[in-house]
Amino acid sequence: MILNRIPIILVCTFAAILCGLGISQAHGQTLGITPALVDAKVKRGATYSQAFTISNNTGARLRLRCSVSDFWYGEHNERIDALPGTQPRSASTWVQFSPAEQVIEPNSSAVVNAVITIPQTAAGGYYTVPIFETEAADATLAATIGKTATAAVMIRFRGLLLLTTEDATEYNLEVMNGRITPPTSSSELRMELDLRNRSTAHIRVHGMFAIVDPAGKLAGRGKVEEKRYLPGQRDTLKADWAGQLAPGRYTTIVTLTYDRAGMSPATLVYELPLEVNRRSPLQK
Repeated sequence: MILNRIPIILVCTFAAILCGLGISQAHGQTLGITPALVDAKVKRGATYSQAFTISNNTGARLRLRCSVSDFWYGEHNERIDALPGTQPRSASTWVQFSPAEQVIEPNSSAVVNAVITIPQTAAGGYYTVPIFETEAADATLAATIGKTATAAVMIRFRGLLLLTTEDATEYNLEVMNGRITPPTSSSELRMELDLRNRSTAHIRVHGMFAIVDPAGKLAGRGKVEEKRYLPGQRDTLKADWAGQLAPGRYTTIVTLTYDRAGMSPATLVYELPLEVNRRSPLQK
């Protein structure tokens, strides 16, 4: 069974590196991998196969090696890449590549299958980073590189694999706090929501907001762009609005939505008061 995937292509411009290694340079020489991001719903106890295509649009034979690393977030929501099996909700030990190593001929591509075995005890979301490393495959080329460079160069591509079990997953998004700032002479209206994902899986939060006056009349509306939250993650969701508002009191009604594996999407409504004490700088 093949996992659903988001067809994002990750391309690394390779021409300058090729030149530095003594490989003949051609216009548009690139390396690429697709998909770079896989976000899939899986069943506990099942085995899946996900194909990755690595394209070698260069004039060199390249050796490809495949591995994985853990993916998580830090105290300040910075990305953490770590050894397999060392971070919370790691899926790294579930993945085996076939083949794990091969040679890609010039101006061609290769397919690598990631075989993913989901434990029966899995529940919620799990994460790993597929890593694809390429370097010169020919011994003669390696010798040439040794004469022209102080070190061999390896190109590394990092993908992202997000897995969510179709059952035994709990969802709960909480708005911890919210703030809305009226526009000024140098900035648009800014809304900030402090969100915590108390779910056992990642969610992608997006939505809309409406600004209404005390009579319930619509004064403006805007869009909340999508943002991903891993399990337990707390971060600020921001939205801007460049419309016009007359002085007065308003209510901002925010509607947030996120998908849930095996269930219908969830919707959360949150209200924020807004007071404009003087005419908006955008109001003529």
